[in-house]
Amino acid sequence: MSKLPEATGEALDQLRQIILAMTSDAVGDENIYYTSGVGRHVRHVVDHFVALQSGTISGVINYNVRRRDNVMESDASVALVAMGDILKWLQTFTPNDLGLIVESEISCTTTKCEQFRSNSRRELHYLINHVIHHAAVARLLAEKQGIVVEDSIGIAPATASYLRKASSNVRQVAD
Repeated sequence: MSKLPEATGEALDQLRQIILAMTSDAVGDENIYYTSGVGRHVRHVVDHFVALQSGTISGVINYNVRRRDNVMESDASVALVAMGDILKWLQTFTPNDLGLIVESEISCTTTKCEQFRSNSRRELHYLINHVIHHAAVARLLAEKQGIVVEDSIGIAPATASYLRKASSNVRQVAD
């Protein structure tokens, strides 16, 4: 497996760990602190991967097409199956530099779409960061419900490298 699909699988595993740490009911929980539960963030991430999968076939990745209010938002087992399907796909997916068109909304005040040139390597890189961002939010939501997850969840790759280096320097000084 090339580096990008492997790293994407690692990022997806962060979300998977959060789901596994929660009760199935808690995945869709909403309360006064937030308007969406962990399940909604997972569904959002899965939708982006579905768009990438479709786009690598059609040549157009449309991130606007989403399955909002999907059962995945409230059922942990459905979310885990969907993430498992993505992980299986990643094992056989070879990202490349062949041209793709990405379509996405660009405005929060009016409906405006823009198309961009891209490729599957660039989009997989984007999805790694997108997953980590949502894992960070999901971690905060889970912690608000009293669920303890690993400190490393939701940390960007460059930040993780920085923290490893800083930790190594501290150990060397202590020795």
